[in-house]
Amino acid sequence: MHLRIFFSAAVAALMTCETLLAGAPPMPPMTNGDGNPANNGMKHANVSLTGTVLAVNINTPPASPVTMTSGYGMDFTPSKFDVLEDVSFNAQHGWLPDGFFTTLPAGGAIWIKRTGTTQPAGSTFKVYDGGNAIEGMGAWSMNEIYANNGDLWQWDGVMQHDYFTADMPGSYSMSFEVFVGDAVGDAVAGFTPAPATFQFIVLPEPSACALALLAAVGLFCRRR
Repeated sequence: MHLRIFFSAAVAALMTCETLLAGAPPMPPMTNGDGNPANNGMKHANVSLTGTVLAVNINTPPASPVTMTSGYGMDFTPSKFDVLEDVSFNAQHGWLPDGFFTTLPAGGAIWIKRTGTTQPAGSTFKVYDGGNAIEGMGAWSMNEIYANNGDLWQWDGVMQHDYFTADMPGSYSMSFEVFVGDAVGDAVAGFTPAPATFQFIVLPEPSACALALLAAVGLFCRRR
């Protein structure tokens, strides 16, 4: 009898887990993974251009480093969000204009270049092209960007939240240079670039399905 109760609870827990873990991924403000609602929200890198000098000011709160949330056991839809499955991810950091870029030269644009990373040995640390709530998740490409040091991405000056992913517990960071470039990303002489670093932490934690199964085991033990 007790064994029957255990298996019934375990099956019910896993079925519930499967239902809960299917669907669209959380929007960027809700990708904090430490369980504290106070640490949710967007963490903008505010970019300003004063004359020929760029500056980046990163919001606090949320505090750095932000905590990635678990995508293990998830079944995200549509399929472009599969890149967030079975990894940890966070999209709280976002590029945001701080004022108007009125002194850009003709044909000039704001570019962002990856300059370096820190990460645990043997880990994989990636970034996927997201967007903002106004355009909606359906418009986000979720193509990989910033794959290597020196890789460039041209910013259109609109709020942009990308999804950062990692596959091992530990501390991660990715550093960038924001600069004024021409149509192909070559730096325009006379403009001063600005650095920015985004910091993350991945906590070791069981998947939601494992927690559901543990709950079923606990129920069985209590009934005994």
